[in-house]
Formats: sequence, C-alpha cells, structure tokens
Amino acid sequence: MSSFGRDRSGMVQKVLDWRNRRAWLQHVRWYAKPLLTPKLVAALERRKPQCWSDVMDWLAGHEEVVPDFCDRMSSYYTHLKAFHGCRPESLSTYYEQGLQGQDANSIILKLKKLFADVPLAELDKAIEKMQHRESSEKGKTWLSGDDREMVRGHGHYIISGSEYLLALAAKLGTGQGGEEDYRLRLRTIGIPTVLEVDIPIDLVPPAQKLEVAKMILSEWGQLRTKRPLDMSSSPCYVVRSDIPAECIKAHYHPARIHDFHHYITTYVNNTQRCECCPPSPCNGIAAS
Repeated sequence: MSSFGRDRSGMVQKVLDWRNRRAWLQHVRWYAKPLLTPKLVAALERRKPQCWSDVMDWLAGHEEVVPDFCDRMSSYYTHLKAFHGCRPESLSTYYEQGLQGQDANSIILKLKKLFADVPLAELDKAIEKMQHRESSEKGKTWLSGDDREMVRGHGHYIISGSEYLLALAAKLGTGQGGEEDYRLRLRTIGIPTVLEVDIPIDLVPPAQKLEVAKMILSEWGQLRTKRPLDMSSSPCYVVRSDIPAECIKAHYHPARIHDFHHYITTYVNNTQRCECCPPSPCNGIAAS
C-alpha cells in the first residue's frame, strides 16, 4: 500500500492513505520535524496528557504548532485517499466524467421516474420538505477516509445510493402502519459500489485539512505519551467541486454491508461484478 506514485505526466504524487497508519506517522518526521522539537516531546513524555484531536490543550504552550503543522502537511501531500459509497446503474459514467457534486434537479427526476406510480401530489410534497437542503448541499460530494469503516458504519450510501434520494423516499413512507417502505425500491436498481478516489488536496476545504492535521497530531502525541485513546476514526471529506475522472483509482462491490434500515442487519450483495470490473479482483482492494 504505497503512499507514493506518479500521475500520467510523470509528476510524483504523495497520497495520504488513512488506512496506512504506519506510513503517515513516519512521514511526520519528514515534513514536521522542526515543529515537533525535543523540548515539546520531553514535555509530553513528562506530563503524559490525553492527546485528543478535538481539544488541543495537551499542547499547552505550543498551540502555535497546529496551524504550522497543517500547512506543512498540506504542502507535503498532493492527494488524500478517500472512498465514496454509491449505487450506480453504470460505473462507466464515473470513469468518463468523474465524481460530480450533488444536483437536486437530477435526483428529483430520478425520484419521479422510480416512483411514477405514486401520486404526483405526494411526490411534490416530499420534494418541498427537502427544499431546505437543495442549496446547502448543492455541488457537494461526501467521502470517507477508510472504506472498511464506511462499510461497517455508513453502509446506507452503498446500499441505497444518494442520501438525498433516500431521504426523499423516506418522506413517502418507511413501512410503518402497513404502508410500503419506499426506501427499499432504491435497492432494485444499480450495483452497491465503493469507489477509491485520490482527492487533489487543493480541492479539500481548509477546515477539513485542519481536522486531518489534528487527527495526525493526536496519533503522534499518543505514541509519545504511551497513552493510547482507542478512539481513532477516519477523516470524512465533503468536497464542493467536481473530482476529475483520473482521480478514481479503483472500485469494488462489497459482499456484505451493515444495514441500518432493515430488520435483517446485514445486507447481502449478490452482484459483485460490473462492466467496469477488471478480469481479476478490483485492484486488490479487500471487499468485506
């Protein structure tokens, strides 16, 4: 699981892959050694604070390290590896057009096509209830830093596809009181898919890069203090721009996904091949 590679032009790419903890902790020494001084290390080893990522007071007297560390991290890496859960009818559009941000109009057209038997008045009522999210989510794409964590904890993106479409379907009915659970119709189209994406770091909002920097500092501090918190989680990215097709590096179709919306808590995916799958397993990504 190498962190370095080259793009088509031959330029070196340095990719932060959150799943490869050993690698990114080693990289800290290369880009942040002037900041993480022996004096700071000695203070941490002496005090042994709990090194949380959301509260950086364990850096008492050295808080200025955080923004400088973030700048150095952001200059060192060219891309952040992430994963996008989806249920496309065809993957070829991703490899041709890339990941395009959320478009409420196209989602609404899909809703009306899939639920053509539902009275138009009911569809319009569901759409109206969701209007407050149209502008706030416009153009956004959601990704996770760890595909394994996504399959375990956020599988609804993979099982049902667009969360916006899922929310619209839920407004129509969730199966209570004998009505149809319209959310389950979303499982009748497309293939549950996880996309592996190398996001150009310039597309990641500054606040999210800062959060990643704090998470790395937290893990580094836990090593120095020998006080593991056992609370590690992967970064989440919300990119408000299209991601080019060349950034999609691979995909796979998980066999089993944790299901929050069904009484059977494990969703079994029987379609694990698509028109874009290579002859051998998809680039060695472990489907779980």
